[in-house]
Amino acid sequence: MFPTGHPFYGQDVGVLVFSTVTPRAPGDAGNAASFSYPVRYEVVQGGFADLVEGGPVIKANLLAAGQNLVEAGIKAIVGDCGMMSLYQDCLGAELGIPFAGSSLCQIPMIWQLIGRSGSIGVITGHSGLLKETHLRASGWTEDIRLSIQGMQDEAHFDEIVIRGGLALDVDRMRGDVLAAGEKLRAKTPDLRAVIFECSNLSTYSADLAEALGVPVFDTLSAANLLAYAVRPPRYL
Repeated sequence: MFPTGHPFYGQDVGVLVFSTVTPRAPGDAGNAASFSYPVRYEVVQGGFADLVEGGPVIKANLLAAGQNLVEAGIKAIVGDCGMMSLYQDCLGAELGIPFAGSSLCQIPMIWQLIGRSGSIGVITGHSGLLKETHLRASGWTEDIRLSIQGMQDEAHFDEIVIRGGLALDVDRMRGDVLAAGEKLRAKTPDLRAVIFECSNLSTYSADLAEALGVPVFDTLSAANLLAYAVRPPRYL
């Protein structure tokens, strides 16, 4: 029997994206070509700056967008901005389906995977804007050792992501990511894994994993986990 009751079918995972026009290369969750399965986008009015401190308006916008996806039959939702972690708990509870508000919600899992030893590196869009509230809402606790490296001092990232430029140069951005990764490595001798807070950086996960020799997690790794969970493959 075919599914009924919705205006479209065949999409299990929804992606909440902000109403900004930042260029999105393949690998970024904001580019549908990044996924090996169909996804449904829902635009949230606002931008990452609205989630530095948060507030009732952006919270309501996120909830409304998530509810639209649920009503359309989506089975799991991922947020396309690490700062959405601020409302991980409330949206996860109120939407009633699996919700990964940020790549950061993988932190507790990563800590278990590396044997609760060493440090997890977090490469964030701006280290001054990623606050303890975002980390705690993602499941971080004081026993999980984090080393945080911001991208705000990398010129092309600042131009495109922070200042809203449109002329994305993938090679320059890759260079910025690798430069930030080297800074992270230099100050974190016990580095065991890295997570990209900023979803714009998932394009370069393979480059960073190869350069640093550690596993790299991002928004797509969270989305892929959800996609598998809500529609696991049938073997028999």
